[in-house]
Amino acid sequence: MNDHRPLSYPDHSEASVEDIFIARWGDMAAAWGISRTMAEVQALLYITGATLSADDIMARLGISRGSASMTLRSLVDWELVRRVHKRGDRRDYFESLSDVWEIFSRIARQRKRREIDPIVQSLLDCQSRLEGEESSEPGEREQREICRERLGQMLSFLQTMEALAHRFVATEDDLARAVGLLGGPESEW
Repeated sequence: MNDHRPLSYPDHSEASVEDIFIARWGDMAAAWGISRTMAEVQALLYITGATLSADDIMARLGISRGSASMTLRSLVDWELVRRVHKRGDRRDYFESLSDVWEIFSRIARQRKRREIDPIVQSLLDCQSRLEGEESSEPGEREQREICRERLGQMLSFLQTMEALAHRFVATEDDLARAVGLLGGPESEW
């Protein structure tokens, strides 16, 4: 996907607060594992609180129809944006989730599904493969045991983190509660 950078305002002199927010949100895209355009579209919908059509988004961000279409489809798949139908209008409109806890919970769930789950499956496959292979050489057996032990430790760690993520990021309320347990600003909830 082409990461168009239409909203860079280093000195902020001619940018609206919305544009500055959209640009900074786009800067965070790499940390989410998504494209700048995807982050900027989500930011536009979030910060304006508006229900916008693809044409509105294209005009505001200066992106192509293809980019807008692919980006909106991805945001709907990530469940960060909802498709909204307006009576009497054949176009689709889109709106962002408004609850920041819900947004970050969904991002965390998607990242887990896309990044952690495949690693866990790969480690399980490696463990299974090790169980099926035997070696008669003493050095190879020792090396296999080290490998088996370390795979087990890594798998145990990731499964523990997975359980914590499931417990504390399953819903936006769980994420807020987890922050509260850590003494964050939401601890007053």
